[in-house]
Amino acid sequence: MSIKDRQTETTLNEKFSLVISHEITVKTMILIADDTRSPKQIGERLNISSSKASHHLKKLESLGLAELVEERDVGKTIEHFYRAVIRPIVSNEAWEKLDIEERQLYSIWIMQLILADAAKSFDARLFDAFPCNHLSRSPLLVDLQGFCEIAELQTEVMRKSFEIVAIAAKRRLETGEDGINVISALMCFAVPEPSEGPQLRGNT
Repeated sequence: MSIKDRQTETTLNEKFSLVISHEITVKTMILIADDTRSPKQIGERLNISSSKASHHLKKLESLGLAELVEERDVGKTIEHFYRAVIRPIVSNEAWEKLDIEERQLYSIWIMQLILADAAKSFDARLFDAFPCNHLSRSPLLVDLQGFCEIAELQTEVMRKSFEIVAIAAKRRLETGEDGINVISALMCFAVPEPSEGPQLRGNT
């Protein structure tokens, strides 16, 4: 790799370090991960100026985490619309190629999204609006094989969730029922010592 290549290449570690270093950049990333948005729309959502929102969008674009997808004529100005281009890592092979710092930064990013989603749900009084929701926290003690089996089980649940979404889409076409926006978050991770506190709360 040449000196120029080293200077222009930005690792995943560096990208996420730059994103999570500023609260507005994180919030901007969350907004364009949900939908295509302009600096004006982001400014209105975050109560900041359009120029400030544009600055953070340009920052994300320079890191390869956002892309300009549309330009619209609005009066005497041209409005630019951006969306997130980060893609989830879904294969074990891709995950194993990352070092622990890169994995941790990626996990921090996902947790940022989950916490933001939960906050929006609580604010709209939707988190417990339906009796079939689920929330559980279960401290477990297993060996390495058991740990991997639990993680694989959760991966299978994720795959099954996608199948349910496809079936529900066909069903909604027949019934005309409005869709319910749902966040499904699955986690399995090691902790340095046994955990106490609330063990389980779930509705099925």
